[in-house]
Amino acid sequence: MLLTGFSLLFFSGFFLANSILLGASFIPLFIHFVGALIQTPKVQIKRQGLPSFARQNQTIDVKIVGKVTGGLGTVIVFDDIPEPFQLVEGSNYKVISKESEENEFDFSYKIRCTKCGDYMFNLGYETRHILGLTPTSVSIEENDELKVFPTLHRIRKMKLPVRTSRRTYPIKGIAKIGPMSTDFKEIRNYFYGDPLKIINWKASAKAAGLGKSYPLVNEYEREGKPSVWVFFDANPNLMIGTTTENVLEYSLQIAYNASYYFLSRGYNLGMYVYNHRGEYIQASTGKRQFINIANKLLQATPSKSGLEVSWEEGFAKAFEMSRSCFDPRSTVIVIITHVTASNFGDLLNGLMQILAHKRMKRYLDILLINILPYNLIPKVNDWEAFAAETRDVASRSYSGQLRNLGLTVLDWEPKEESMELVLSRTVWLR
Repeated sequence: MLLTGFSLLFFSGFFLANSILLGASFIPLFIHFVGALIQTPKVQIKRQGLPSFARQNQTIDVKIVGKVTGGLGTVIVFDDIPEPFQLVEGSNYKVISKESEENEFDFSYKIRCTKCGDYMFNLGYETRHILGLTPTSVSIEENDELKVFPTLHRIRKMKLPVRTSRRTYPIKGIAKIGPMSTDFKEIRNYFYGDPLKIINWKASAKAAGLGKSYPLVNEYEREGKPSVWVFFDANPNLMIGTTTENVLEYSLQIAYNASYYFLSRGYNLGMYVYNHRGEYIQASTGKRQFINIANKLLQATPSKSGLEVSWEEGFAKAFEMSRSCFDPRSTVIVIITHVTASNFGDLLNGLMQILAHKRMKRYLDILLINILPYNLIPKVNDWEAFAAETRDVASRSYSGQLRNLGLTVLDWEPKEESMELVLSRTVWLR
């Protein structure tokens, strides 16, 4: 603009032989050259107070400190907050006018985590020349990761659906790691990570003579508490409800808390996340296993609707894919999903495969948690309320059919009862 103004004034004064216009044309040219000598401000910023992990609905205090040096102009410092976070207090950006002296600044704000997930916070700034002679510059200085985990509820009592005893399992007195005993169980194929001492060399040699290239190992019964295998349904189509309250969010919460309950009492726990790229975690015990399961659950919950990759495999295929990771005959199976008309047939097909392995048992050790989300949906009129009630009754009818097969089925309405109450119902259910 300054160069254009100089050109217009100069050529107008030249053709009109006007000395005043010729003299005035050098004013914007002088301003341009003087402004070119002025640099844009330089910024140093740092974020304080942002943890690496937090709990859902926890309020976090974040502080931004920095210094602006050199040059003249305007600086806009911003901290990019992901969409599911709510700004409770303060502002996440600040506009600073840089003059001749150095300018130190700080500002703070408070945010609340409304949804579980793995999020990135980008701290950056935007600099503008005082005369606009240089392009606006945007720079990102820090990229911090924040993992938001569900709230950990205190589950006092929960009973796995093992019907051989009326009492609940003891909290102490049994080995937590679950070493292998001397009771022979079966001969199976070798899996990566098996100790060499359990290889059956004679059986492996006979198998090699029949053309099998993999060794065979002796499987022994494990001491300690029983093993638990969780099937977690992460289908994006189950995001029924609002952005922060839906089936997927409540499934994550109940899987998170149940995993902590089992592992804190020494159970051998594994998990398969189906309808989400076929990911699984080998059964293990201890705190490290709980961290692995928690991280896997966060990856299964997308932060934004519509950006997730759907992996439609179904429960029946999930059981086939994870069949080699656990023994269906002796493992307690927990299924967390929402039973609908679209997935009932596939769910029934997978359960029939499991029942084929458990047919010798008098009681079935299968627990299915059916989350009912229709009271989470805002209703505008009576027709929508009637439609939600109809779907709720249909889902309960499907879970009733599964209950008739001998399964333990829990229907959970998150708005009506707490998680602790619904899990404690496993103690007195038949």
